Amino acid sequence: MQVPTGAIRSAVRLNTTAFSRWTSCQHQHRRHANAAVGKDLQKVFMPVQSSRWYSSHSHKADEAIKNARNIGIIAHIDAGKTTTTERMLHYAGFTRKIGDVDSGDTIMDYMKQERERGITITSAAITFGWKDHRINLIDTPGHVDFTIEVERSIRVLDGAVTILDAVAGVEAQTETVWKQAARQGIPRIAFVNKMDRAGAGFGRTVREMRARLGCRPVVVQIPLMESLQGTSDTHFNGVIDVLTMEVLRWDSDSKGAKVIRSPLDSDYASQEVYQEAVKARVALVEQLSALDEDIIELFLTLEDHMAIEAKDLQAAIRRLTLSSTIVPVLCGASFRNIGVQPLMDSVVDYLPSPEERPAALGRLSDGNVVEIGNGGPKERLCALAFKVVHDARRGPMVFVRVYAGQLNERAQLWNSSTHTKERANKLLQMYAMDVEEIPHITKGNIGVVLGLKDTRTGDTLLDGHDPRKGLALSGIKVPSPVFFASIEPMSTSDEKPVEEAIKALIREDPSLGMRVDEETGQTLLGGMGELHLEVAKERLVSDFKVKAEMGRMRISFKETMRGAGIISEVPSWEYDREILGKRGRARVGITVERLERSEDRDDERAPESESNSSKAESGKKGKKSQTDAAIHKGTEEYDGNEIIVSLSEQAPSTDEAGALAAAEKASATGTVIPSGSTDLPVPVLRTSIKNGILSALSRGPLLGYAQTHLKVRLTDLHLYGGESTPAAISSCVAAAVTEAIRLGGDPSTGNSDNNSVLLEPIMDVRVEVAEKDVGTVIGDISGTRRGRVLSLGQADDSAAHEEKDETEFQLYAPPDSTYTGPGSASLPGSSSTDAVGTMSDRRSIRAQVPLSSMLGYDAALRALTGGTGKFAMEVIGYGEMDFDRQRDLIKEMRGG
Repeated sequence: MQVPTGAIRSAVRLNTTAFSRWTSCQHQHRRHANAAVGKDLQKVFMPVQSSRWYSSHSHKADEAIKNARNIGIIAHIDAGKTTTTERMLHYAGFTRKIGDVDSGDTIMDYMKQERERGITITSAAITFGWKDHRINLIDTPGHVDFTIEVERSIRVLDGAVTILDAVAGVEAQTETVWKQAARQGIPRIAFVNKMDRAGAGFGRTVREMRARLGCRPVVVQIPLMESLQGTSDTHFNGVIDVLTMEVLRWDSDSKGAKVIRSPLDSDYASQEVYQEAVKARVALVEQLSALDEDIIELFLTLEDHMAIEAKDLQAAIRRLTLSSTIVPVLCGASFRNIGVQPLMDSVVDYLPSPEERPAALGRLSDGNVVEIGNGGPKERLCALAFKVVHDARRGPMVFVRVYAGQLNERAQLWNSSTHTKERANKLLQMYAMDVEEIPHITKGNIGVVLGLKDTRTGDTLLDGHDPRKGLALSGIKVPSPVFFASIEPMSTSDEKPVEEAIKALIREDPSLGMRVDEETGQTLLGGMGELHLEVAKERLVSDFKVKAEMGRMRISFKETMRGAGIISEVPSWEYDREILGKRGRARVGITVERLERSEDRDDERAPESESNSSKAESGKKGKKSQTDAAIHKGTEEYDGNEIIVSLSEQAPSTDEAGALAAAEKASATGTVIPSGSTDLPVPVLRTSIKNGILSALSRGPLLGYAQTHLKVRLTDLHLYGGESTPAAISSCVAAAVTEAIRLGGDPSTGNSDNNSVLLEPIMDVRVEVAEKDVGTVIGDISGTRRGRVLSLGQADDSAAHEEKDETEFQLYAPPDSTYTGPGSASLPGSSSTDAVGTMSDRRSIRAQVPLSSMLGYDAALRALTGGTGKFAMEVIGYGEMDFDRQRDLIKEMRGG
């Protein structure tokens, strides 16, 4: 019988759209032990194979957002992030074979440069199902050079899994990514990996989390250490679930796919294991009782730590994790396929769905802040672009997180950051390097948009018909490049392709930067480190197919006005020029002020104390705080600068008296009311002014480096109707800012060499050395390397913080039977907080050192410590260069 073609098409369409390719894993195993089950009876669970899927139907929208988890994997380099993620994908049924980092066949590390080096370079997104939940997971890099990938990923995530190396403990980059997550208020769970390694210390790592990360780690699993037959040596053979009091083992024949659970009670073969599990359960109930009212009520009723049911403990842990009060701690060995499934369960059980997170905040064009995502199903679209990837076939692929409404295919969009119209030609669901076309992206989910021409990282996308054209979500903090190298095209014909490729690369990775040296004509590419620039160069050649060579790497300095607190004012600067037969006119007033170091400027917005002030002074301060509040409505931070463009929505004053009144009001409130006439809307005026300021700040008067530590404020704006075009306004503002910086607060000099100063990157350096090497290393830092030592202590100076909080939170950390590091002798007999800081023969040095002095420090530290020292560093800001070094550098750069 012949089947009609139309019927076949209808059947295929129905089958493919019924639930798409994203189906949930049908894991129906129960977590809790049955009290009636005998001690010899074991429960075996095997995950069912599932395919990738996504939920995109309107009748599934509420269920999808409730069961969605947007999570990130964050850690120090080589802690096992990608290894753990590959196991997650395998046990969820997404892959049939477990990818291996060493073999270069992982799903998440798909770039050539990643597979060659065995490290994660760019964050990769993937969606899979686990226990009827949709997991949107982003695997992030652990190398400090690629910290922007962590920053922009965390910006759009709802929770994070922090992976720690059981041997190395809390490492420097662990602290960095932890702080990044803390800034966004993201709930976290911790997974102590590599428990099978020699020298692994689960209890020590828990104590370091408390001391160095300042969190409240709550142990929900402890490692199962069993003796090898016929020997006294112990090895890691599974985990003990403290909530359910069960022993979990993994079947090696199935590569960890089978999880075998058996009850742990007083008849267990190893009484030492049972007693430690009871200690862990008692400690868990005590910790939760101190922080959760429901648990304390249950405990007072039952009067038995062991009688409280696992589901009640789990509910309390979830509440406290969502509020970032505690951090549940699990353990395992991902490479040996141990502990991954319970970690995935914890993602579902303890981390929030998008609707359980606080509403996103957006700023309107008038400076008012509004909540996004609380308007119900009819709320208009609002999404944040957090990543751009260049694809040779598809073009720019823009990753977005939808905070409100729904993003539909072929939808007309408005980019409120660039004030341009965009169109979403296609929508994709990402599976690392693989894609799946989808009809729309619902609220709370992450997807990819094709066809966006001008959208970059941190831009806000709105419905094309949304009247709130100036609505913008908070952006993404982008670090400034600290190194640069010249990029030389192989021939003249390669110049344009190289320039276009660099621009595409910078659109992908905003922590890269490009500028042209006006004296030499060289194109300079800036980045966060040697590896960063090396990967960028390789990508230019391999991915963008351009012919270019990279020159010697050098440090990227910055410039600013000399003298903190100096204010340079240009009260009136007029621009009147004819270009291509069209006249452009505008007049502006600008002030430029030198700020303190960027890391100290957070105190500027704090309200002033009135405790020791007179009533008159109090009144002045109250008026000043009102002015500051109005000013800060139009304040933006960019590359260490404050840009204040507070424009009134009031129509421009056309007469002289009105202009004078507007100027007086602007002086009193900090809000500028434009004078003259114009048809340009306020958002366009604001963007034009901002572009002019940024143009002036992009190049300093000394050596052409970008300028920082400056506060630029618009004080006056006069417009001349149609002659005041956006380009004319930007040019006028740029010229006024440049003049103010040239004057440097002293109109009598106007010598840029005297009024400006060079800044060099300052690194926060943490060095860990043996006690005997402390003096040598400190002498090298403070002498040869021009550094300033801030602290000298044990593993960390945060132990005092822990002791201060001890009455509120009693830390529990089990003994480490396999840990052989410093201070290990005191650990086996203790499961309390007594062993904090027992690594007595290792000292931690923290210092601030100029980056130029840290070049080659790795080899120098090995020589000073006999190969036992280790260090990590990150950029914390820029410091003023001394006069002699500045003079020598200027002479070297100018060739004079």
